[in-house]
Amino acid sequence: MRDFQRKNRLAADGVIGPNTWTKLTNLTVAPGARGQAVKALQVQLGVRADGIFGKKTKTAVSNFQKKNRLPVDGVVRPATWHRIVAGTTTPAIPTSGHDVRLDHRLALQQLAAAGIKAPVGRTSLDGVRARTIQGVIALKKASRCTITITGGTESGHSNGKYSHANGYKLDLRTRDEGRCVTNWIKTTQRKGKPRGNDPRWHGTLNGISAEYVYETPRNGGIHWDITFK
Repeated sequence: MRDFQRKNRLAADGVIGPNTWTKLTNLTVAPGARGQAVKALQVQLGVRADGIFGKKTKTAVSNFQKKNRLPVDGVVRPATWHRIVAGTTTPAIPTSGHDVRLDHRLALQQLAAAGIKAPVGRTSLDGVRARTIQGVIALKKASRCTITITGGTESGHSNGKYSHANGYKLDLRTRDEGRCVTNWIKTTQRKGKPRGNDPRWHGTLNGISAEYVYETPRNGGIHWDITFK
C-alpha cells in the first residue's frame, strides 16, 4: 500500500484513508490486473489478498455486483468501487490482509454495516487492521451479541508486535450488554493458560485466530482484550 501511495503522491503511511480510497476507486480494475488496488479490493470482498485479479476475484466481484443490482461483468469500475466502499453490505471475512490498515472513518463504515455501533469514549480505530475489524464482525455473527468496543489503537495500551497500537487488538465491554459476549466466549471457546493472572481463551472466527483475555486491571475497568491474527 505504501508503494501505491508514493506513486500517487499521497502520504505513505500504509493506512487506507479517504485520499487513498479516492485514488483506488477512480481506477478500473479488471481480470488480469495486479497490484495494491486489486489487493484492497480482495480484502473487502473476502478473497485471498495476493494482489492478482484471477478467477476467484472475478467471481467474487460478479457475485457482489449481482447482489447489489449493478451491471454484472466482473470488472470493478467507479460504481462498483463506491458501492463496496459505502459499506452497503456487511464486509466479507478476508483470508489475508494482515498488512492492510484502515483509518477511523473506514473502520466505522465496516462496523456500521455489520450492525456494530461506534466505539465508546475516546477510542480510536486509526490504523486498525482490516483483519481485526473483520474478526470482531465475525464475533458478532457467531455470538449474536451486542458488541461494545471500548479500546482501539489509541495510546495508553501495552506495547508489542500484536499490540493495540499496531492494530491487532480491541477491548470489549463486559458489563451490561457485554455479558452476552462473556458468556459466549467462556462456553464456546477453548480455554488456555492464563496471561499472568488473567484467564485466557482461544478460538477461530471464519479463519481469523482470536485470543480472548479477561483483563482485570488493579485500578478497575474489567474488559475483554482480544487479539485478532
